[in-house]
Amino acid sequence: MTISSKRDLSRLSSADKEYLVAVAGVQGLSVKVHPNGKKEYYLRYNHPTMKNKRPRMALGNIDEISLNDAKNKAENILEMVNSGIDPKAVRQQDKLNKYKHLKNATFSEMAEAWKKNQVYSLGQRKNGKRSFSDSTLRYWDLCLGYICDEIGDLRMNDITSETVLSICEGIQNNDNEAVFVGASARLYTEKVFSFAVARGLCDTNVVINTRGEIAPASSGKHLPAITKPDEFATLLQDMAVFEGASMVTLAAMNILPYVFVRSIDLRSWRWDDIDWDRKIWEFSPTKGEGREDMVESLVVPLADQVVSKLRDMQSHTGHKEYVFASLRASSNPFMSKAALVQAFHRLGYQGTQCAHGFRASAKTMLMEQPELRYSDIVTELQLGHRIKDTHGGAYNRLDEIENRIQMMQDWGDYIDKLKSSVST
Repeated sequence: MTISSKRDLSRLSSADKEYLVAVAGVQGLSVKVHPNGKKEYYLRYNHPTMKNKRPRMALGNIDEISLNDAKNKAENILEMVNSGIDPKAVRQQDKLNKYKHLKNATFSEMAEAWKKNQVYSLGQRKNGKRSFSDSTLRYWDLCLGYICDEIGDLRMNDITSETVLSICEGIQNNDNEAVFVGASARLYTEKVFSFAVARGLCDTNVVINTRGEIAPASSGKHLPAITKPDEFATLLQDMAVFEGASMVTLAAMNILPYVFVRSIDLRSWRWDDIDWDRKIWEFSPTKGEGREDMVESLVVPLADQVVSKLRDMQSHTGHKEYVFASLRASSNPFMSKAALVQAFHRLGYQGTQCAHGFRASAKTMLMEQPELRYSDIVTELQLGHRIKDTHGGAYNRLDEIENRIQMMQDWGDYIDKLKSSVST
């Protein structure tokens, strides 16, 4: 079979293995059909200077480029080959020349190029979908905005490490005591310089010299969390008998300790993300979007206690999209952050325990208590943190899953035991 028309393209069906079908009229042009149904144009040509070498170039997806355009593109490439030019080398040079106009540009120009490259390059790996949340993009603008206000009009090669350090120290010492923002501004400035140096657009990444010279992001105030078993037991019992919030808020409060995810991920929990047969919840953490230290997909094994509580919730919100759906007329489809915050305040734990604090509570006790004693790797994976082994390979969402399934059930049993130990 050869492809001569659009109808021929539509007749191509996926198979267990990828395969190629030639396109009529242009030598070396074909369509590759992937097992997932994706179809791409490819051109194989004889290398103009290296005998017996036949490189292959991707020309685009059949949904993005028409058959006639693919043929024209292939013919132009073959003409280039006949002239003794390697089209792959030209394509690579075009990529390098993309930023040629930014040679020793101003910091503001380079920062903007870095942001666009981040969104575009990662977006390409995500099949064109945006990979960063609006909050992440705004945070980049905030952090780099501080730097641009001071040195945005300076050329990259004229900026010194002393200047960057001084600006970041100033951010950390301002009226807002923005320790985290100052540390992030330094980090993103280093990334901008790395982007420029890697493309030959400036001479040196001077920001590397500022590492360790300002307060780290983690040196700010920690969110309140109880990590002592006896105090945690009292908290659990207080939560169990608390009646000062709506049914949905109370359910969320009492499920949160078992899963210890971030507040936003708990509140926006979708029923469709639950695999009842395997007893797991899989979702994309909101804070993980575009962050190198966070996983993009998290699996939370559900202890028997959680499954039971979710079954109870189905009679209330099972007909809605979200587990903790808003039951009032509201622009929010699920319960608000304020609802959880106020519940813990009314419970009497303001400054002692917050929703986010259950992550620290769980990690500390899972690692320290003799009847648990789970490793740092297993607990960090369950928190959704991206970690690397000694060889630099990153663990993925399913690594250590059997241990994590056991850990989450052990944790559920442990906190139930704690709760029952408190006399009512």
